Amino acid sequence: MPPDVHPLAMRAALITALATLLAIAAPGSASAAGGKRQVAQQKAPAKKAPARGKKPAKKPAVAGVSKKAPRKAGSEPAPADKALRESVAGQPVTEEAAALVGAPELREVDDVLFPEVSAADVASSSAPTETRVIASGLPVLGEPAPSVDAPSDLKWMASLIKPDIPFRWDARLVKYLDYFKNNPKGRSFAAALIKRSGRFEAKIRAAAKAKGLPEDLVWVALVESGMNPRIVSGAGAAGLWQFMPKAASAYGLRMDRYVDERLDPERSTAAGLRFLKDLHSRFGSWELALAAYNMGHGALLTAVRKYNTNDFWELSQLEAGVPYETALYVPKIVALAFVARNKQVFGCDGIEPDPAEPFEAAVAPAAAAPAVATPVGAARGDKTAAAAPAAPKPASSPKPPAAELAQAAGLVRYKLRWGESLEHLALATGTTESKLRALNGITDTVPPRPGTELFLPTAPQAVVPLEEPVAVVPGRAPSYPGKRRVFYEVVWGDRIDAVAHELGVTVEELGRWNNVDRDARLHGKMVLQAFVDDSRDLPDVRLLPADKTKVLVVGTPEFFEHFEAKNGRTRVVHTAKDGETLAALAKRYGCSAGLLERINHRPRKASLTAGERVVVYTSRVEPTKPAAPAADPYEEASAPKEDLGG
Repeated sequence: MPPDVHPLAMRAALITALATLLAIAAPGSASAAGGKRQVAQQKAPAKKAPARGKKPAKKPAVAGVSKKAPRKAGSEPAPADKALRESVAGQPVTEEAAALVGAPELREVDDVLFPEVSAADVASSSAPTETRVIASGLPVLGEPAPSVDAPSDLKWMASLIKPDIPFRWDARLVKYLDYFKNNPKGRSFAAALIKRSGRFEAKIRAAAKAKGLPEDLVWVALVESGMNPRIVSGAGAAGLWQFMPKAASAYGLRMDRYVDERLDPERSTAAGLRFLKDLHSRFGSWELALAAYNMGHGALLTAVRKYNTNDFWELSQLEAGVPYETALYVPKIVALAFVARNKQVFGCDGIEPDPAEPFEAAVAPAAAAPAVATPVGAARGDKTAAAAPAAPKPASSPKPPAAELAQAAGLVRYKLRWGESLEHLALATGTTESKLRALNGITDTVPPRPGTELFLPTAPQAVVPLEEPVAVVPGRAPSYPGKRRVFYEVVWGDRIDAVAHELGVTVEELGRWNNVDRDARLHGKMVLQAFVDDSRDLPDVRLLPADKTKVLVVGTPEFFEHFEAKNGRTRVVHTAKDGETLAALAKRYGCSAGLLERINHRPRKASLTAGERVVVYTSRVEPTKPAAPAADPYEEASAPKEDLGG
């Protein structure tokens, strides 16, 4: 080392030289890029080495240029599964311009308010005039059900500000509202919920409004998770909206060992609202959409077709109509919406909501990774979820062969009638639906509507159905002089106003005769009864043969005998002993506790009193004490939001 060079100066020179070499060799530098750019000019002033122990000063930001590193691969939102979304919505979808475990405290409220539910308790209270409860369908036990305490004065409810989701003055809704206003514990509980809702209410309301959805859907998140974005249930549901893995994957939420986007409030909210919108597209009413969110849309469709009604409030009153949890779920959400819009009435006007929490991504805990992992094929439902029929939209015009070619090939020109589908025509012509589609050049997944001209291989012939047609009606047939009763089987795309017009009756009459919600969608396989003029000919309508159709009144012994026989079971009325529970009876009769809860509209843990009667669906001639109950087809609510192929 030369004697005139200071050691510290030499060290600084070496550091500067090393830094220059590293900069030249670094990927992306001028030299590493193949010499396309020159290294800094010699005239540029040399940079001073930072003093030891200090960090170099940050460069000032350049206007319009982000200093953030680009997102890593996989951090952008995943695309939703279009096929599974369409199976939920029942129609083509476009982007917009479980057992579910909700807040534990809400279940405690349910146990307090509804320890047992009788026929008198669930009958509609102050229902609108269009509500037509002809047969309740609840167990008829031969003696009056024990009365329940009626809510106090109900007049105050009439002046409440209404939520922006539809409702009916059902007895359960009335009971929730009375509890939240007039019971000290209820008022305290409502105040706690309003306080907790501040965490995400504003963000969710804004997201719903941006999508053109009711803002009061925010209370779904409160009921589901108690506004806790990191809650994970024992069944595997997670996040604000309690998504199960398959539904989360279908709606574009990533789940892997590093991240679980169900725990991301922003992305799970977007997915949850999209899910609810799809359910509303399928069912046409928010009450049914909320019920489907809780119990699964496939299970709800099964109930709609079995009881032949698309009215949620009617279904919630029928024996085994919907799960007990679902029967409380919808009025509970509506009740919370009422509380939030009428805080002063419910003593919540002085409550300071919790501070709003930011919407940000959440990394999944390592322990939670195995629970949310799911094979790609299973998550996306590859070849496992049959696409559901779509809702009405203009179908693409078929492209049948030229008339001359069709005539030469012996094809028959045919106009599709009301109540007919390609499935019906395939049976009537001895071919398959896929061949009829190919023959007529129909590539659109949307089925053709009445009036569409088709070519068939032969003229349709009368077909003897494999099973006797069944029409479920809400009550005994009235007598109308000069009219005859006909039965119309709904096909995809039917609307009640169009069907009524074709049959020559009014929408009000058709709704009253069938106990259906006129604002909700009709679903394929529903059967509508109508009383039409004897003089009215209906050549363009496919009707079920009246003399060969089995008519069942919902809620009657014949109704239950018919449907439970399909499951190899019978309906039994059990006389309870003091202290017995539904769970104990389930083991004794070899069914699930959830089924008994659903049938009898009461919690499975509720204690029974001596002499009380409980309805049981069982396959056993004599009750025994089995080791474990068999799987039950009615236990749909155990895996909510997973039946994405209905």
